[in-house]
Amino acid sequence: MNCSPLVRQLCHLMTIAVIAFIGVCTAAQFWRNDLNWMAIPLSTYLFGPGGAYVRGVYYLMAAALFGFAWASFAATAPTQRTVLGSALFAAAGTALPVVALTELFHGTRYEELARMTHKICAPATFLWLSFGMLLLCDRWRRDARLKHGNQPGLLLAWVATLVLWFQVLVKGLPNGLMEKLAIVLILLWLGWAARHLRVAGRRIP
Repeated sequence: MNCSPLVRQLCHLMTIAVIAFIGVCTAAQFWRNDLNWMAIPLSTYLFGPGGAYVRGVYYLMAAALFGFAWASFAATAPTQRTVLGSALFAAAGTALPVVALTELFHGTRYEELARMTHKICAPATFLWLSFGMLLLCDRWRRDARLKHGNQPGLLLAWVATLVLWFQVLVKGLPNGLMEKLAIVLILLWLGWAARHLRVAGRRIP
């Protein structure tokens, strides 16, 4: 059975969000030449010159993650569907705009609360995405249509997860570089997953 038009549209939305996120956040590394890109995490670019563009792609990605949570559930064989997997992506979609909004409270009386909220939501977003990626790849490995071509996604999911834990456990690494590497790997996985669902939707089980 082919995937529904809505699943295809949501996969297209994710592809657009990935391209926009990579494009804007890469450009931000150049227009914010006052920042050391290897030391500074991406969230720093949410505030200051061009911050509105970076926040915009955060909001776009949040919407795409909500769509992907539903699309990945609907496109997976009923016996392999995982509510937890979809919930992890939806949770990341909820936390991502919160991370973006916390950067707007610099210099206000809510700055400390915003900083604490950021410290909770940002790591949680990474963890939810990494576990969601691994869980979906495991389920897709046993799905008649989705198991074909699943290996690149599984590899990306594991590498992204290892980079995240490497950053946590190994001290002295450039924080900005490691975080941005993890973000790139996650974005590559999301782009791969959107394409994987579209291709699998055209495959006869």
